[in-house]
Amino acid sequence: MRIQLPYGDYMVPIDVPARNLLDVAQPRSPPGGNPKDIIREALQRPEGAPRLGELVGPRSTIAIVVDDQTRPCPTAMMLPLVLEEASVSNVKIIVGNGTHTPPTEGQIKRILGHSYRCTWNDAKGKDFAQVGTTSRGTPVEIERAYMEADVGVLLGDIEYHYFAGYGGGRKSILPGISSYETTQHNHKLMFHPLSTTGVLAGNPVHEDMMEGADLAGVDFVLNVVQHHGVVGAFAGDHRAVLSGGVSMVDDLCKVRVKDRADVVVVAADGGPHDINLYQAHKALATALRVVRDNGVVVLVAECREGHGSDTFNDWMKRYKRADEIEARLREEFVIGAHKAYYLRRAQEKVSVIVASHMDQEELASFGLLSARTPQEALERGFAIMGPGAEVTVIPYGTTTLATL
Repeated sequence: MRIQLPYGDYMVPIDVPARNLLDVAQPRSPPGGNPKDIIREALQRPEGAPRLGELVGPRSTIAIVVDDQTRPCPTAMMLPLVLEEASVSNVKIIVGNGTHTPPTEGQIKRILGHSYRCTWNDAKGKDFAQVGTTSRGTPVEIERAYMEADVGVLLGDIEYHYFAGYGGGRKSILPGISSYETTQHNHKLMFHPLSTTGVLAGNPVHEDMMEGADLAGVDFVLNVVQHHGVVGAFAGDHRAVLSGGVSMVDDLCKVRVKDRADVVVVAADGGPHDINLYQAHKALATALRVVRDNGVVVLVAECREGHGSDTFNDWMKRYKRADEIEARLREEFVIGAHKAYYLRRAQEKVSVIVASHMDQEELASFGLLSARTPQEALERGFAIMGPGAEVTVIPYGTTTLATL
């Protein structure tokens, strides 16, 4: 059976023998609709909040936080509709890149679609306002440009997240426009067993983020749900938006498989999810749920920007075991090193083969097997697990929650 997998900006094929194919786990087909109409409808009927035009006056300043270059949010479509609804000229646009590398000028143009003036989050800078402390002791420091605006608006998309449960809503605040210290303290909570994909209730990372958003103040949120384009939009109060979006994501993207497979082929959704290994490794989370212990996971990810983080690269080369990394991070949490923890934990359960354009010697230095194509990687998987190995394919691993 030939299956197409997203890879950067295009699709690549993999042929799985019918006798080996156990399952293909991918999102259900959503209802159709014009994306702009879907977004307009949400803006006109917000949940738990007035329409945006009713929140702003003619002299109001409005701060709009948008996703960065590592997220697939269709900001260029959403932003003009939001500005049309707000009908104000005094607008501050902030790229909520959290602790990620700031966007380049070219990336900003691609994100926004027009030449809007904007700033971005300098997580280790000094221009933050201290707005309080969460019940878990996280000091909440937020970009001053956001706090000084009369109205705070968040744009984003809702999808699965490997330790916050889901993206969207409150993540535009924490870590989006938070200081390094704020993010550092929040992310220390990731070791809790409920800090995992698809879980909100009892998830301390999520609950801490929600408190952070409440302390910062969020006046209006517009979030979308995507599958080959916008299929849903939710606007209004940040709690109501997250709840509605999560329900839709689960309806479309939580997929039951027949059994654990010997080999799981998982693609990281293509760009920008697979822009580098730092981002693409998140797709392993769903694969690990449905692969046998000591099995094989093939990660299909272009990784055009290589490993994506010097800190991640350093910790992968310095530490060989997840428990070593965890011990160090519990002493002092280092953003970027936590990705090394998750990748080492995956490697302790399965053999990981990365089909990408990354340098194969660099992948080998991480203890990862490699291949230039998904087909080559699958053949390596059969060599490890045997010619009769059962295979599950997850074409959209970052945005699919595979379950047994």
